[in-house]
Amino acid sequence: MKKAMTLVASISLGFLVSACGGPELEEVDADGSTLTTAEQAICEGYEPGAVCTFKCTSTSDWTYLYNVAYGQCQSEANRVCGRTAYGACWSH
Repeated sequence: MKKAMTLVASISLGFLVSACGGPELEEVDADGSTLTTAEQAICEGYEPGAVCTFKCTSTSDWTYLYNVAYGQCQSEANRVCGRTAYGACWSH
């Protein structure tokens, strides 16, 4: 019974955390790669004042774009990179 309660509590907590949102990438790179777990720490999700943060390649530095409309981070990153950006997300 204790294991069942632990399982239910874990699932409930998972739903709660996912409902609150987490780091969200707007798009996965064309070759299917995503940011590493360490890199995702910079991604905090969109809220007013968030900055579009991206890398053109896995080895490039992080670049920041200010005043990007919600939903436009990946496309703006692609425009600046001249190709599909390695990763793009919102940070604060």
